[in-house]
Amino acid sequence: MSKESTLDLSLFEKMKVQNDPEEFIISRIRELVHRGDLKPGTRLPSERALAESLNTTRGSVRKALQKLEFYGLVDISPQSGTRIASLHQETVEELINSIPVSRNRKMADLMEARFILDVQCARLAAERRTDADLSLIETRQEGFLKAFYGSSESFLEEDYLFHLAIAHATGNHILVSLFSQLTPPIVTSNQPHLGQRDRDFSRIPSEHQKIIDAIRSGSPEEAEEAMTGHRNWALKRIFEGEGK
Repeated sequence: MSKESTLDLSLFEKMKVQNDPEEFIISRIRELVHRGDLKPGTRLPSERALAESLNTTRGSVRKALQKLEFYGLVDISPQSGTRIASLHQETVEELINSIPVSRNRKMADLMEARFILDVQCARLAAERRTDADLSLIETRQEGFLKAFYGSSESFLEEDYLFHLAIAHATGNHILVSLFSQLTPPIVTSNQPHLGQRDRDFSRIPSEHQKIIDAIRSGSPEEAEEAMTGHRNWALKRIFEGEGK
């Protein structure tokens, strides 16, 4: 198959979409890359053709392709269509294998990645935050405290908004995007220990405040230390729960 050829649509004909059409499409493309049917530079069928073949919507196909584009695996052009990136075959395989699939995500892995991101965002926020950024972080903290002390089920969502405000304060939109991709599975997953208001949870409001104070003072080292202390407990609880 040459680099200018179009992928044979018959490779998709007998597919049946499972629970998540986007992930199913990506999984099939991953398989075709591994088998060598999809080589670097190969042009994919149109969104319409793929949607009809997969018995799904063009919207699902478009989202799947956009996710592949985000990871640098396809080039999308209105003129020439969608092509597998012109990279070495092994590079394409490694990149597509690294795309997270929600059903395979272990909570410990998600939390570990969030931990690293949170710490670096805190450092950068301390260096770069504006008065408006700080005001938003404090507003999110108020929302968290209201939900937390009111025993609201939304306190985890408010915690997410607090940390997201810190990510925004970095001024780096890629970090914000990464943060937003990692967090939803954490917020929506069933985590029994999060519903238990044991004594460990009483530390969270003051830990948040230490992070805010460090960001306000413009100290990256103090912000990193405060965020590390804050995230260590959650990471430990999740890792112990999954036996890692």
